[in-house]
Amino acid sequence: MPTRPFATALAVGMFAGLLGTVTPARTETPSPEAIVDAFEAVLGPIRTHRPSHAKGTCAAGYFAATPEGARLSVSPIFNGQRVPTIIRFGVGVGNPRGPDTGRTTRSLSIRFETQGGEIWDMANISAPIFGSPTPQALVDGLLARRPDPATGQPNPQAVTAFVAANPAATLQARWLAATLPSASWATTPYWGVNAFRFRGADGEVRHARWVFEPRAGTLRLTEEQMRTLPNDFLAEELRRRITEAPVEFDMVLQFPGTGDDVTNPTVAWPDDRPRAVVGRLTVTDVAPGPGGACDPISFMTLEQAPGVELSYDPTLQARAAAYAVSLSRRLQ
Repeated sequence: MPTRPFATALAVGMFAGLLGTVTPARTETPSPEAIVDAFEAVLGPIRTHRPSHAKGTCAAGYFAATPEGARLSVSPIFNGQRVPTIIRFGVGVGNPRGPDTGRTTRSLSIRFETQGGEIWDMANISAPIFGSPTPQALVDGLLARRPDPATGQPNPQAVTAFVAANPAATLQARWLAATLPSASWATTPYWGVNAFRFRGADGEVRHARWVFEPRAGTLRLTEEQMRTLPNDFLAEELRRRITEAPVEFDMVLQFPGTGDDVTNPTVAWPDDRPRAVVGRLTVTDVAPGPGGACDPISFMTLEQAPGVELSYDPTLQARAAAYAVSLSRRLQ
C-alpha cells in the first residue's frame, strides 16, 4: 500500500434535542511533538508546507448566519451579520505538487473574523468520517507505515499488525476507495467530522457535527477524467467559476440521536438525524496564483466559546496543539 495516501487519510485533515452518548473520561494521548514527528517519519522533515493537505489555494468571502443559527449558538459568528472569511481549499496530499485527481480528501478551511475582533478557525474535509478514532491510533498508523530505508516502502508485517489491531483506522480509506473524487472544490460537501457543543440562545447545550453543502450540488469526476485531467485543474476551475458567480455553501448542523457516539469521528451518524441550516458561506475571490492570505494560517482556533465549544472527542482535543507544533517547525 502506498505510504503517502494512507498518511493523508489518517491525518485529515486533519466538528436538537437531547445530547448523544457522552464519554468525558480522558485517556493518555501522545504529545503534540509526537504527532508531528509521526508525520515526518512518513513524509520526511516538513519545513515548507503543511503535513496534511499540503497543496491548496487561498480564497476569501463572507459568512452570514440564519435565524436558526442565531438560535442555536450565542457565538458572534452566528449573529446574522456578514462575517469576513479567509478560506483555503486543499487537496489531501503530502506534497504541494501532488495530483488533484487522486482518491484522497479535499478540504475547506475557514477563518472567520468578526468586526469585533473575534476569530474562529475550522478545517473540514470531503469525507464524513476521520481516519483515526484516537490520536494514539493516528500516531501508531503513521509509524507502522514509515518507509524502510533499504526499500523505501513500509514493512508489510507492521502494516498488517496495525490494521488488525485498529480496524476503525481503515474506515475512511475504504470510503475514499469507493467514492470518486470531486470534480470541483465548489461541488463537494465538506464535513467537520468531530462533534462540538453548541450553546444556544435558550441556554441549552447541544452536541452537533456540521457539513458545508455546496449550493451548486455534488459533482464527481469520472474514471476517464481521473486519468486525463491535469494535475492542477482544481484551482483554475475554481477561478473560472468565480468569474461567473460566487460559490456558496450552506452550513448544516446534524444532531445526534440516542446512542450516537459524540467522541468517535470514524463513525458517521445516520442520515435521518435532525438537521438545521445555520448559515451560508459565500466565496467571492480566489487568489490568482500560489500563496495568499491563508498560507500563514494553521486554522487552530477550533472553538468560539461560549457559543461553540470542544467536545470530549480525543482527536479534536489534540488538534490545536499539534497544528501549533507543525506551524512552528515551518516557521524555523
